[in-house]
Amino acid sequence: MGEHDWARRTWIALGAVLVLRIISLWFNTTELFFDEAQYWVWGKEPAFGYFSKPPVLAWIIGLFTGVCGDSEFCVRLASPVIHTGTAILVFAIAALLFDSRTAFWSALTYALLPAVSLSSGVISTDVPLLFFWALALFAFLNFERSNSIGWALTLGAAIGLGVMSKYAMLYILPCIALYSLSIAEKPHVLARGKFWLAMVVAALIVAPNIWWNVANQFATVSHTGENIGWGSGFPNIAGFAEFAASQFGVMGPIMFGIYVASVFRLPREGMTRAQWFLIAFSAPVLAVILFQALMSKAYANWAALTYVAGTILAVEIMLNRLPQWWLRLSTSIHAGVFAVLLVAVAFSKPGELPLPEGSDPFARMHGAKAVAAEARAKLAQGDYQAILVDERQMAALMHYYLRDLALPIKSWQRGETANDHFELTRPYQQQRLSPVFYITRNNNPARVVSNFVYAERLAVFKPDVPGFRKVSFYTLRGPAPAVQ
Repeated sequence: MGEHDWARRTWIALGAVLVLRIISLWFNTTELFFDEAQYWVWGKEPAFGYFSKPPVLAWIIGLFTGVCGDSEFCVRLASPVIHTGTAILVFAIAALLFDSRTAFWSALTYALLPAVSLSSGVISTDVPLLFFWALALFAFLNFERSNSIGWALTLGAAIGLGVMSKYAMLYILPCIALYSLSIAEKPHVLARGKFWLAMVVAALIVAPNIWWNVANQFATVSHTGENIGWGSGFPNIAGFAEFAASQFGVMGPIMFGIYVASVFRLPREGMTRAQWFLIAFSAPVLAVILFQALMSKAYANWAALTYVAGTILAVEIMLNRLPQWWLRLSTSIHAGVFAVLLVAVAFSKPGELPLPEGSDPFARMHGAKAVAAEARAKLAQGDYQAILVDERQMAALMHYYLRDLALPIKSWQRGETANDHFELTRPYQQQRLSPVFYITRNNNPARVVSNFVYAERLAVFKPDVPGFRKVSFYTLRGPAPAVQ
């Protein structure tokens, strides 16, 4: 089969996967997770930075919802579209390194990775991050071969926009150094003026976010540091084991096993330059996150950047060094996960899936609509100046599910400095409106209630969702002179 045939098969396969994902997204009954609702709020407020993340995802959501509308479908629509773009870049990288057959299987495998199938039904910062990482790898390979200023500028733009998606993009710098300092011909790209031009381009793209952080007490940088959270928990053996095990689910059990085996065996048994490139741009990321898991904690998606190059490496090994049934079995497992997720999200409401009690994977993505409906009914019975909330999750969800109301939603600032985006941009203490409709899941809300002259609890509401805490509604009037 010729190169054009493999390319055509790739377009058909990825197009079919995208269409099925969009159809599934249309029938998806899950509510927005609070992070997704927060990103939607950001998308309505264009800026060069936000409290916990750089701005690219917010810009993307703002673009999609500006055209499509504010439904859950439209908020998430960018995810399957961008993941498909990343799979196309995986094809391009693999075709440069190997051949079109390897490129086809790499692109299809990436598109069907369990983590990608899960991620395509939600919207998160990993979506644009993975795209710009793949674009940076493709641009780097072309720049390495051609020394073209066009590819240098593309590399710089990809790195800059990747950092503006998520700071984890910075892992590419040690990967570039490792690869460039270890290959045969030296000096390599690090000695090229055009490479440093690319770094200047990247820095210029990131500069507005640095300026935003300076103007906002380095909010995003501080939040990122807090997430790392190194402390007295070292060594976190249980966390390390949990994270390592989770990667078999992220990449797929066969794919991850073959990838890890390849990383350890190829350097000893002999490897091609293309294989070393793929190891150099994947293994360091996984190693750093494994160390982070040992030091403190690490979430399963934190090593996601490993699997752009890692997928190509594992596929190439399966195609050329292992019996073909390994690839067929791996693809079948991934296709099964893909198919289950396509259908399951349409039956995500509590009790709709035939699962044992307490095992509902969608439980955390329901309940906010019911809370918003109950709040709307109670709001209609009074005359309020604002809605008051005291946690980021509820703030984000109420901003989204009460978006049709004209009432401002204010956040109670806990302490002298803001703890989240809503405390930073909408602190109640900045404008003490009264009366306010207070929504809280705090079992002891005295810290807020005691700062008002009058407080009346209107109702306690528990959505019919396992694990969703009871919500209390209050009327609060007359803020005390020294609100804390």
